[in-house]
Amino acid sequence: MVTLTNEIKESLAATKLAFFATSAKDRTPNVVPIGAFRVLDDATLLISDQFFTKTLMNLKENPKAAISWWGDKGGFQIKGTVTIHTEGGIWQQDVAWMKELRPTLKPKGAVVLKITDVYSIVPGTEPGKKIL
Repeated sequence: MVTLTNEIKESLAATKLAFFATSAKDRTPNVVPIGAFRVLDDATLLISDQFFTKTLMNLKENPKAAISWWGDKGGFQIKGTVTIHTEGGIWQQDVAWMKELRPTLKPKGAVVLKITDVYSIVPGTEPGKKIL
């Protein structure tokens, strides 16, 4: 099991925009900018879906996904497997969170990314190195 470090959690929390990558069953890639994401626990991210179309279709066909970001506190790439929630506790957490974060947006679903791998994206001698 992957456990996020404080450095990774702080980097993600300080980032305003990340990129969420998915792939269809036929391996057609898709990447979208996202602004509603956060650490759910040390091994899981929550991504709020307001606008996913191709992304949602891809996640239903292929639950493997990646998120990557770069900001004032560095950046990382996280890979994992998603589940989609449109009811229940996770969904309710997402709706309450979005009411605080961006009250004008209404989530269609809560995407939970169970982290399997974390990679460095820092330029230098070891970009792309698996760190968790």
